[in-house]
This record gives sequence, C-alpha cells and structure tokens, in this order.
Amino acid sequence: MTYGGHYGKKAKGAINRFYEHADTRHLATLQEAASELYLAESDKAREKLWAKVDLALGHLIQAKYPMNPAKARTVLEARDVKQLAALVGELAAGR
Repeated sequence: MTYGGHYGKKAKGAINRFYEHADTRHLATLQEAASELYLAESDKAREKLWAKVDLALGHLIQAKYPMNPAKARTVLEARDVKQLAALVGELAAGR
C-alpha cells in the first residue's frame, strides 16, 4: 500500500487543502502575534510571542512566500512591534 493510501477521497482533499493554505495560516499567526505583542505585559510573554513570530516567519520563508528574508531578520533582531506590524501589513497586502 502506498503512503496515504488508507485515506478516503474526502480526507485526502482535506489534507491537501490544509497544506495548500499553509501560508494563510502562518500569516494569520503573525497577525495575531503582532496584536498580542502590543498588549503583552510581561517580558516572559513577549519572549514567547517573539519565538512564535520567528517560527511563523521561518515557515513563510520556507513556503516561498513572496517576502524579503533580510527584512524579516531585521525585524526579529530589532524586536520592534511597530516594524513587525508594518511587515505584517505589507505581507497581508501582498496576498
């Protein structure tokens, strides 16, 4: 039996759509993290959210989303919420 041969037609379709729309999921994660970062009160919460942003940006770059990786790296190094919000706005507008 081939890999994934045990899934039905509907299940295969759902799985394919899940991976097809990965960039949309990661962009939504970035948007949520930017909002949460603005409202975060503790340093621990901010660190956790910046790690989430780093992971989501990595996934977008890996998925070949049309973006400038150097700009993403600059935002991550600066840890500036305003720069992140601007980047997320550009990415959302570029869809």
